[in-house]
Amino acid sequence: MPRTRTSSVGSAVSAIPTAIGLATALASNGGLTGGTVAPSAPKAVVRSATAAKHFSVPMTNLQQWSRTVLVTLPDVSISGHSNVHALDSDCEIHLGAQTSAFDGTPNGLVLEPMNACVQPFPGDPAQNNASWVNFAQALTDFSTKGGTATATGVPRIWPEHLIGGGPSNPDHAVELHPLAHIEWTDGATKHVEDFVANIFAGEYGGGVKEETALGIIQNTSVTVTKNGDSADIAFTAGTIGNFTVITVSIDKASMVADSDGSVRMNGTVNTQGSTLAPVRLVTVKGSRINDSITTARADANGQVTLDALVLFSLSPESVLAAANKSTGNPVKVDKPIQLILYGTPDDQ
Repeated sequence: MPRTRTSSVGSAVSAIPTAIGLATALASNGGLTGGTVAPSAPKAVVRSATAAKHFSVPMTNLQQWSRTVLVTLPDVSISGHSNVHALDSDCEIHLGAQTSAFDGTPNGLVLEPMNACVQPFPGDPAQNNASWVNFAQALTDFSTKGGTATATGVPRIWPEHLIGGGPSNPDHAVELHPLAHIEWTDGATKHVEDFVANIFAGEYGGGVKEETALGIIQNTSVTVTKNGDSADIAFTAGTIGNFTVITVSIDKASMVADSDGSVRMNGTVNTQGSTLAPVRLVTVKGSRINDSITTARADANGQVTLDALVLFSLSPESVLAAANKSTGNPVKVDKPIQLILYGTPDDQ
């Protein structure tokens, strides 16, 4: 049975290759990690993606999402939720959503708090799936009556579920993943829930094997066409997936904290054929890995190399840069992949 995690996993550090200075930084940090209730997610989400996938994101959203790692969306309506997924799926609970603050194609969203299967719901003494489901159902019921919430998280752009969705998983290319914070007011009662403490790697090892993950990084190709106020995106990859544990090398000189204290940085992944593929990486303010990265910035310039649980996304900055170059014709996105960094895995 998975154990409840509310503190660090410093024991994992000794098993992880790190550059000088990061081992100390990581030692104090942890690892991971009437609405409709959907079934739990499959163990691995890896799909064929040989044909181009087409979707759009408004330019205003790309501009906002390029400035900060965490974004806040108002007027969020919840359409349904899943059960709590098991550890070998993704250990999350999913909430389907829409908001007037995002009008992409498709216009659905999914909000995904991390580690629900091992972390107590905020304020609870111990993990209980029912508490997470009751929270999601209360939000769904509130939305059914016309209420809306304000949600904060990392905007993940990734076309896994463009068609065939349902209440907990509407057609979407954008998620708040991880969901960091949500609040709403029901009558005289204000509800405020913070999930930043849930952002860690822990015992979940991802659903994508390393070889497949390296292929995604190496083979993904993205073009963007600016069409009025919209960025129309064509996405091609050999396969498409979500979480994986992978070795990344981070350029410490590129680490930049945004106005909230979350960190963006450049990195590379050693793909098949020993090709160094460039990627962008982000960490979330308040998470243990963000604290480690912030400490590592103070050391001498150089690289940090570590094994980490990451979530695939497109980089809003890279997509925006390509869209700004488009005059109605497709422009190839340079360095399209962004890895959302959750932390170093637990010892097993």
